[in-house]
Amino acid sequence: MKPTKNELFKRQLTLKEIGEVGQQKLQDASVLVVGCGGLGSPIAVYLAASGIGKIHLVDFDTVAISNLHRQVFYTLEDVDKPKAEVLTTFIKKRAPFTEVRFTNKAITKKNVIDLIESVDVVVDGTDSLPTKYLLNDACVIANKPLVYGSLYKFDGYIATFNALQKDGSYSANLRDAFPEIATDIPNCEEAGTLNSIVGMIATQQVNEVLKLITGTGTLLINQLLIYNSLQNTQLKIKLKSIFLKEKITKIFKVQTYTDVSLYGAKSGFSNFCNSVKREN
Repeated sequence: MKPTKNELFKRQLTLKEIGEVGQQKLQDASVLVVGCGGLGSPIAVYLAASGIGKIHLVDFDTVAISNLHRQVFYTLEDVDKPKAEVLTTFIKKRAPFTEVRFTNKAITKKNVIDLIESVDVVVDGTDSLPTKYLLNDACVIANKPLVYGSLYKFDGYIATFNALQKDGSYSANLRDAFPEIATDIPNCEEAGTLNSIVGMIATQQVNEVLKLITGTGTLLINQLLIYNSLQNTQLKIKLKSIFLKEKITKIFKVQTYTDVSLYGAKSGFSNFCNSVKREN
């Protein structure tokens, strides 16, 4: 079956805020999705289904049994296969107007600039704090917007970092929220997570990408949205741009983004989250 764009995207085209102009913006856009796990896999599928013209997937990992409860676009037959390759195949079967390719390698300081320089938007779907800071710092240097998502047990965190503003400046970035990489934060494998919060944060990130590309709605810029799935509450924290491009360029030159013990003691993410919870 070969559907037309009007048939496939009829529901979006009907929205006056999107229409043909907005849909064409999506078709012309290119997005880099780093991480093809709980966040990255639904992000990539939803973006392709929305009509993003080019998607590049980056992930070095393979599908594991323990992934399947939250990484719902993989099957038992996919276990031990490369995530990025499996997800690329899935997307090609259902998104005929999306050109999708993949890199089955880890993103590193050596290749990050090359990977992000040709795309319009970078999406963080990773589960690694050093990698999150690597993406953030590279996006600041390359003037690329970064749609950030993170999980901690029942909490989810979403923001659009480093977006170009009307006055020509760029919005706050990850270091404006958490200046240093914390060393005491377990990843999802260590701390556990509920599959529902993973899907909710992923679709929130998709929502940010679509708004960013089409110019529709209000972005989560200069703020961090924190959602708690147990209490069904959310909180927005205002951010100020303090870590500007010059400062982050200097950081990028000296940090390796591999050994978290190099980045400072336990003063970052967890202390911030705990203080937020105490105040609210």
